[in-house]
Amino acid sequence: MRTLDHDEFLAMRRFPALDGLRAIAATIVILFHFAGPKWSWLSGWVGVYIFFVLSGFLITTLLLREQDRTGRISLSAFYLRRVFRILPPYLVILGGIVVFVWLRGEFFTREFPHALKYYLTFFNEFFPASSPNGPDNFFSGSWTLGIEEKFYLFWPFLLVVAGAAGLAAAWRKFALAFAAFALMAGLVGVTSGWVLNGPQAPIYRSTVHYAILLIGCVLAIAMHYRRSYAVIKPLTHPLAAIPVFGAFAALHVNMESLWWETGSNLGLLIAYGLLSAMLLVVLVSPGPLRWLLATKVMRFVGERSYSLYLLQGPVHFVVVAAIPPLGEHRMISALTVFAVGLGIADLIHRWVEQPMIVTGKKLIARRQEHKALRAAEAELKKPEAVEAPSGAR
Repeated sequence: MRTLDHDEFLAMRRFPALDGLRAIAATIVILFHFAGPKWSWLSGWVGVYIFFVLSGFLITTLLLREQDRTGRISLSAFYLRRVFRILPPYLVILGGIVVFVWLRGEFFTREFPHALKYYLTFFNEFFPASSPNGPDNFFSGSWTLGIEEKFYLFWPFLLVVAGAAGLAAAWRKFALAFAAFALMAGLVGVTSGWVLNGPQAPIYRSTVHYAILLIGCVLAIAMHYRRSYAVIKPLTHPLAAIPVFGAFAALHVNMESLWWETGSNLGLLIAYGLLSAMLLVVLVSPGPLRWLLATKVMRFVGERSYSLYLLQGPVHFVVVAAIPPLGEHRMISALTVFAVGLGIADLIHRWVEQPMIVTGKKLIARRQEHKALRAAEAELKKPEAVEAPSGAR
């Protein structure tokens, strides 16, 4: 047993165990919504913060590696990748819900003309406050997408501003990430209140979510550069998984009770984000936990977790309409929603998500080819330099 070398980490092109972590996060969110109070100890609601830390880590890692490989971050390529990755499943699921409620004659009674103003502009997290007592529209769980889309919009640009290479650029990235984290954490009192256990509507728009995303960003920066990686390297030893997973699991299963009893909820979420980041280090490193979460079953669910997460609301409605006894929140209800949702998510993954990701990659490749061709043509058009006679020097 040994630690993971920095060069080995940089050589990794995929982190399959992180798909397994996505699978767990999506599953516990569904259990939180539909399994009933007996399973509240699973603290499924906090699963969205696993997604946030993962997003911050993966996006920043990809951008830093692109910067090392090409000398720059292509914002246009990044935004195109995000558009072709995020929008197709999102619009297919949202469109399916709209058609469904329209056919049922509920388009207006479920306030979709109002809701779509938020859902189509990715201000999803502001919708609950705009309609606190409104009817269920089956898509309220998409508030996390509003948070992530704004993160995708601004964070890559800030990394470009921080500079491309060298030790100074590395420290600027750290300073930028820490400053952004401090700002987002400092604004929690303004955006939602410090305690975070009041009405739910303000919590959706809280800047604490961006602070948790930035924890993943800081981890990615630390693991990318050799000097800072040396500080993290002990966590890559297989034996480190025992205390890290133990601490993470202990906080996770007690999160529900601590949330209502301590009054220190901002600290709890930040602690959860930090332990989630430490767990990511364990999961990219060799060991039994990485093996377990990288199994085919876990990766299958994880690769479909995005659509599965968005589908839970409408699938639950249809399941209950088909089998009314499943309207009672209990484990069989949650497992049925999970199974049906995963089946539909698989179809979306195969027929929408994957083809559109490939289309996006082809479009980016064509743009890069055209750009390279234009650069070559411009180089050929430059007049050749004429050497001056020696006597004129």
